[in-house]
Amino acid sequence: MNNIGIITFHFAYNFGSSLQAYALKFLLKNKGYNVKIINFIYERDFEQYKLFRVASYLKRPKSFIVDVLFYNKNKMRKNNFELFAKRYFDLGQKKYFNYKDMKELNDKFDTFICGSDQIWNLDCTQGVEPAYFLKFANKDKLKIAYAPSLAHVKFARNYNADLKEAIKDLDYISVREESTLPLIQPLTEKKVNVVLDPTLLLDKKDYELIINQYKNESEYIFVYMLEYSAELVKYCNEFSNKKRIKVIYISNNKISGIKGKNAFGIGPDKFLKYIKEAKYIITNSFHATVFSIIFNKKFVTFTTKRSSSRMVDLLDKLGISERIYNEKFNIDKDIDYDIVQKNLIDMRKSSLEYLRKALKRE
Repeated sequence: MNNIGIITFHFAYNFGSSLQAYALKFLLKNKGYNVKIINFIYERDFEQYKLFRVASYLKRPKSFIVDVLFYNKNKMRKNNFELFAKRYFDLGQKKYFNYKDMKELNDKFDTFICGSDQIWNLDCTQGVEPAYFLKFANKDKLKIAYAPSLAHVKFARNYNADLKEAIKDLDYISVREESTLPLIQPLTEKKVNVVLDPTLLLDKKDYELIINQYKNESEYIFVYMLEYSAELVKYCNEFSNKKRIKVIYISNNKISGIKGKNAFGIGPDKFLKYIKEAKYIITNSFHATVFSIIFNKKFVTFTTKRSSSRMVDLLDKLGISERIYNEKFNIDKDIDYDIVQKNLIDMRKSSLEYLRKALKRE
């Protein structure tokens, strides 16, 4: 049996990060592979998720006050995300913090996959992080990049030479965004594919396996505001007043302005449950948009500076670009999900074929 090790941002207390890791592992396991997620922790990125972000206190003293005030909610989030990882990621017992220590993994795995998520965002990782380019893997191992994101079309400095060196030993290369293809394709003679975020590769029934342990709530609007948006807050409050339906929301902004129950601190499985059972969904998150589509919900997406191109591109390809908010938007307008799901199945084909060929070395 082919043993596969996946390296990604599995450790982040972020719904998209956790669920994309779950999705890729689930998909490969269902295809008969023995799959584990490598427990590599990139400490610079993990700092933002610590209960006490000590490294930031000198530059931002107020962050200490925030950490104290929101300790209980942050502790609940930590516990729920770590419980989800323990249940579904099949992590190795050993944690790694340096790619050089990961050489021993060559004794355990035949194939290594890096991706998805923003593991190739060189502003985030402050340059090339060798672990995320599988630099610990021996030459005889199969090395596949599945949908890593560079997040930008250019970085704070020119990393082209570093990137070219970083990807040269990868056997198969793909990226998540079409917009980054012109940045990375010139750096290699290998074909660089554009593939779907792993969360889009699974069906509703695959996610229902992990969410059915929760009880249903009475009718509600679910709101996930990843970036603060005054426009989203205004729409949400006016819409809930008009419909006389309660709001359950999650916001990374501690004071959001949304009138409702703040569910900050829940884990990825409860997040999916809230989406599945919601009457309506209001969001500016790519992954909340993805799961609204997978669960056939009535939703509205507000674009953001960071991920608007991803959301616009996805909705356009699925034939539902009208779900992006404008002043004349009507959330009650029906969505023909038979057509949407057919389009999604068609979109999956090339991504699944890329994975199949890579894993078979074709």
